[in-house]
Amino acid sequence: METISRVIVSLVYYNSLVRDTLEYTLNRPNGYDVKYYDYKRNGIVNEIKLNTPLKAFLDQNGEKGDELRKKLEQYGEDFYSDTSTVIKKASDGLRVDHAQNVKIFESTIPLHEEINAVIRLHVDFARKNNTLKDKIVNLVAADERFYRAVALLSLNGEIDRQFAEFNKAMRESKGEPTPASNFIQNDLNTLVRCLATVRQGATCNDELYTDALDAVFHSVEMMNGKRAVPKGKTFADVFNEANIKIGAFVRDSEAQWRANYQPLLNELVADNQKAREAQAQANNTEAK
Repeated sequence: METISRVIVSLVYYNSLVRDTLEYTLNRPNGYDVKYYDYKRNGIVNEIKLNTPLKAFLDQNGEKGDELRKKLEQYGEDFYSDTSTVIKKASDGLRVDHAQNVKIFESTIPLHEEINAVIRLHVDFARKNNTLKDKIVNLVAADERFYRAVALLSLNGEIDRQFAEFNKAMRESKGEPTPASNFIQNDLNTLVRCLATVRQGATCNDELYTDALDAVFHSVEMMNGKRAVPKGKTFADVFNEANIKIGAFVRDSEAQWRANYQPLLNELVADNQKAREAQAQANNTEAK
């Protein structure tokens, strides 16, 4: 694999680990895969310490590189360390504090966009130097779509849950704002801002994406009173219809992402193994 392609695949690999942290905002009755948590933890914590393209980029970019490194270190500390209060390993698997879901969104979505910008820098560099391969173009496009799908799925679910809690709090207080309803309102505002960031950063514009995006934003406008709920329907109907459209987008984008990502990740792993073996052989030769 060419050097610039290896760098881009490596960056996409790291960003996929950041993206998949959104999994922990979803309610999974059967729990979460501990092995996959360990895989993500290993990548997120060590890719910025070892001799990787991401570390090289951080090292070569002065103050901006240092700022991004600190964000990545903090991200690992917040969600993939033994001191995390959000995700904890226990004897019976992973324990996730869903009361801190908003913290996951607030951290993950801007960070993913920032790494996305780094990926696009490398893609532009490769394009200008006529070294951009079709397989990399396809990977970056597939990764972009799948991220937007996961973000819409997880954000819509959390907005739905929080809006139900908000309505419950307001019913209990007979329509008068309370500290509890104000707290939920603040969380909802944060989630809508995250949703706007997802829309603003998107480069995909296909029908499955725009149908899902429109459905989510329409439901938010209904929630805010800016759009009337369709006659004969409830908020639950609106959220469910949005989920159907998101589900179609998730299935399509995930299939494309896996088809493009896995072969290139396998190639990257094989290249890294060869490089390690060559280095070991060189070290042995020098020792003799």
